[in-house]
Amino acid sequence: MIGIDTIRISRIKEAIENAAFKNRVFTAPEQSYCNGKANSAQSYAGIFCAKEAAVKALGIGFGNGVMPSDIEVVHGESGAPVLNFYGGAVEKFKPYAASISISHDGDNAVAVVELLPKGESK
Repeated sequence: MIGIDTIRISRIKEAIENAAFKNRVFTAPEQSYCNGKANSAQSYAGIFCAKEAAVKALGIGFGNGVMPSDIEVVHGESGAPVLNFYGGAVEKFKPYAASISISHDGDNAVAVVELLPKGESK
């Protein structure tokens, strides 16, 4: 199962000026990561896309027991993004291994999430 999402970075730049939006969508570690970047809006946009792509891969969308803050994007030592799941997302994503890719270009961010049943390989 694959999910993809894209968004204009300028749209997220405006949205994150609203603290309620930022706190509802992004976890504290995500905010810390993004705020430490020279172009924080670009990082916020990529993470937002990753969350949307993850629920699209499941075919459920948000509001079906999964909130945006239930999906967290962290970055490993190599800098590669990794998905963590909390709250309602734990059970929904439990049977799957998730792969993620995030990219930015100009005023656009995009993310792709692939879900494979655990134990299955390509």
